[in-house]
Amino acid sequence: MRRRLLACSVALAVAAACASSPARPGAEPRTDPGDAASPDGAAALAADAADDGGAGANSDGEAVAEGADAAEGDAAEAADASAPCPTNMVSIEGRFCIDVYEASLVEMLPDGTEAPYPHYLAVDGHDVRAVSEPHVFPQGFISEVQAQDACAASGKRLCRYDEWKTACMGPSRTAFPYGDSRQPGSCNDLGKSAVLAVFPAAFAAAAAPGPRQQPGRATPHAARAAHPPQSAKKKTVQHTGNPARRPAAAAAARPPARSPARAGAKTAPPPRRRVVGKPSVRPSQIDPAVWTRLNDPRLGQVSGALALTGDYPACTNDYGVVDIVGNLHEWVSSDPAAPHGTFAGGYYLDTTINGDGCSYATRAHAHEYHDYSTGFRCCAAAE
Repeated sequence: MRRRLLACSVALAVAAACASSPARPGAEPRTDPGDAASPDGAAALAADAADDGGAGANSDGEAVAEGADAAEGDAAEAADASAPCPTNMVSIEGRFCIDVYEASLVEMLPDGTEAPYPHYLAVDGHDVRAVSEPHVFPQGFISEVQAQDACAASGKRLCRYDEWKTACMGPSRTAFPYGDSRQPGSCNDLGKSAVLAVFPAAFAAAAAPGPRQQPGRATPHAARAAHPPQSAKKKTVQHTGNPARRPAAAAAARPPARSPARAGAKTAPPPRRRVVGKPSVRPSQIDPAVWTRLNDPRLGQVSGALALTGDYPACTNDYGVVDIVGNLHEWVSSDPAAPHGTFAGGYYLDTTINGDGCSYATRAHAHEYHDYSTGFRCCAAAE
């Protein structure tokens, strides 16, 4: 729109100058009034004016363009200054701001610059802060307390559950961001099982009939055992995977790589306090071998599992929040005195077992817990 307005301004200025310039002998009059309003027409008029010796027309056009640029810059600055929320956050009814995208991280380097932090690594001992960016892999392998610190390092805070749910349901207060009925594949909820891809032998062993197991019935895999249903009544959800998002080959995992949109980028960070990632704690009820598997970096790199932020354009609502259901579980702020924290929204294999869509909440893990499926997003006060 800005380019069109600028083109129109230049065209009108040039046309006015041409009308006051002496006509070139033998020049044919223009009969199409639309030419002057189009970029091509403006270029032709400018050429005519130059041939006529109308240098003043060209300089006037440049002056208009410079003035338009300055005005646009002032307007953009004014809009930024008056915006109720920081960049890549949206206002929820003027009550608070929430990240548009699931959070990714940047790390403070020894030289004072920042670089993208690998989304598939735990943050224990690293100085990181949260950012909200499109077309990057969001950060998994993070606990509630680490997410709180990452948000605080960017001048934000971890969302409360009521805030998160309000933003998820949208102005229409629907069960899923896009409506009341689940539409499989609208969000990243039919992804490939990363655990099965990386640990196929473990799955084969779990599926083998045991002395107390009926033939043909597999035991729950490690990821489901780590996130038990919150009620005795379980819903049956078939995860067939999204064929469009399956890898071309059946490789278990991609080679370690950063998100392509952020690879190698370094930026000068805003002034902030240093926040070193707190150590994570293995819950006593989770076997050490299972804990190690659930935090294997390869689980965060399986093609067809975790998606880039914004990859599912239908997974949104009228507030403009995206990927708030599926992709990664999202930690929300909870009472530190409570035995367990809460993460909401489900992940790329499940958005229904612990509640449907925006009502999905897992309350079974310590605040220091994390695995490949736990992420977050930040909130902030509206200005």
